[in-house]
Amino acid sequence: MAIEPGYLTISVEDVVRGMAFYGALFGWTFDREDGAPSAHINNTKLPMGLVGHGPVDVRFLYFRVEDIAESKAKLKALGGRILEEAEYPSGLNAICADDQGTVFSLWQPASGY
Repeated sequence: MAIEPGYLTISVEDVVRGMAFYGALFGWTFDREDGAPSAHINNTKLPMGLVGHGPVDVRFLYFRVEDIAESKAKLKALGGRILEEAEYPSGLNAICADDQGTVFSLWQPASGY
């Protein structure tokens, strides 16, 4: 059996701000004990969380979105930035930064991906 990622942690500067940003951008909800340096995202298939060790650059982490234009508009409204955009045979990509400087990518897959 092939090994797959089991848990993904996204480093942000401030976990509470990260919860607000990613909750509004992606619809994530969180479990977090008061004062804990991390938060678990409780409504994704892949277990993930936020931790306050950032910001970091994880532009190789692509979040699959249905409508990249809508996601980019929401990102900007939340204080995030678009750093680069590209179109590849696999689809539309945007390298983005959240409102704390953590870098990640959005991907709207082309048909067949």
